[in-house]
Amino acid sequence: EKAHYASRDPIVALKKYIIENDLATESELKAIEKKIDEVIEDAVEFADQSPLPPRSQLLENVFADPKGFGIGPDGRYRCEDPGFTEGTAQV
Repeated sequence: EKAHYASRDPIVALKKYIIENDLATESELKAIEKKIDEVIEDAVEFADQSPLPPRSQLLENVFADPKGFGIGPDGRYRCEDPGFTEGTAQV
């Protein structure tokens, strides 16, 4: 099953298309991938070194019913309820 879906990988298909249509060379694509990896590593490093945001910002810019994100009817985070992590909390 994994091999079946790997053969349909859109990223691999796009690379093949780009090379076959002389839009870029293999080495140019590798340089792009390297740059992407560097940007991601920089972003991860920045995130790791940044302070955690306050809980008050947890649902900032979330445009859905927050009760689906662990907020109980009383407005408290359900993860703060005793026993929640043991699977005994009422949801």
